[in-house]
Order: sequence, then structure tokens, then C-alpha cells
Amino acid sequence: MKRLAVLTALVLVGSAAAVTPTTVLPKPAFPAPATSAGSNTVHFQILSSTPIDPAQLVTAPKPRGLRIDGEDGTTRHYVFGRNYTFDFRKYAWAPQTAPGEREFTYQQVVWARETDFGVLFVETAHSTYAKSSYGRNGYLNAIDLKTKQLRWRSPAQVANALDFVMLNETIVTGYGFTAEPDYLYAIDIKTGKVRGRLLLPSAPETIARHLHNMLTVTTYDHRLIIRVAEH
Repeated sequence: MKRLAVLTALVLVGSAAAVTPTTVLPKPAFPAPATSAGSNTVHFQILSSTPIDPAQLVTAPKPRGLRIDGEDGTTRHYVFGRNYTFDFRKYAWAPQTAPGEREFTYQQVVWARETDFGVLFVETAHSTYAKSSYGRNGYLNAIDLKTKQLRWRSPAQVANALDFVMLNETIVTGYGFTAEPDYLYAIDIKTGKVRGRLLLPSAPETIARHLHNMLTVTTYDHRLIIRVAEH
């Protein structure tokens, strides 16, 4: 059954790649982790925080109009759009990996969002401790759909939640892990720089936008309603 699943994944990937040429993106730089609120021009206000059962399963959202996949069905490095395919395989490995940790530090595509202004935003991260890749984990990437090149890459450790949301000039991402600080981040949509951050009670899992500046953030053990103010 496992072999059949692998073959099926290969057929799906191969079929999509045959329709649109695959762009294999070059290996990017791996910037250092974010250490502050950056320019601090975006502010978060927690309006409510409700404890939830940490054993409750969270359904991973699916990106609209896109498909994320990989040959083995578990490590996802392809993003399929309507008229493009990007291969993020060279984004998978940080320059250094802690001894014995390589099998856990494959940074796959977690979430992606295509915009109406010609940019594809893609989150890449692994699901173990950041120290396993010496802090180089959890990035947001901006891909120019016209040139098929990387426009910018955020600092590390800003994005490993199951999704992110876009506001006017800001992308709101979440990062956290066991025994690591858990934050919501505001990322500048044009530059990838940090514009603000908010300490969370536990690791963020999903982020949903409602109204124009209100968010519902589900963490490991809380559900928060948050107002965002861009300045």
C-alpha cells in the first residue's frame, strides 16, 4: 500500500508538471532569527483568550487555488498554481544541521498564498526544535510570479503555523514550538521585515482573519481574538 501511495503521488506530480514547466528555485540564503518586534509599526491587542483542550485536533487549512505536494506524500516541496509549478526542494536544508537531527529538519512547504499583484507567498519550515537547524527554520518567502525569482525572505523563526493571513500592508504569521518562545509576527508585505510581534500563551496553529483587522488565533491550548493596528 505504501508503494502504491508513492506511485500515485508521482503520477499526480508528474501530470501537473507536464502541463506547466517546473521552476526549480535556487538555494536561498538562510537569514538569522528575528529577535525583536522590528520597526514596531504594527500592534496587536488581545481582546479575549479562551483555554481549549490541547488534545483537540486542529484541521490543517487548504490554500485557495493552489496545491502543495511531494513525491513521497509526506515531504511537500512543490507548489502547483494555475499556470506555474515551483519546486522548493533547495529550500529544505539549512546550511548546518545538528548531529543526528537531519531526518527531522527537512523544511517543507507548509502554506502558500497567491496574490492579485503577482506575488506568491510561501511558508517553509520543519517541525522540530529550531536548534536542530541552528535556528535557521520557519521562513516566509515572496516569489515574483513574472520573473519566477525570490523577491525577499523573512528572518528565521517567524512562520511555522499551519497558515498565515494578509492584511493591507502586512502578513501575519505565527511561530512556536515546545520550550521555545511562541509569537505572532507582523511581516512587511513589500520587504519581509518584521513590523511587530505578540507573545502568545502557546504555539500558534491556525490564524483566521475576519472583518478588516480582527483575527482568531488558535494555539496549542488557547483561542484568542486579536485586533491588529497598522501604522
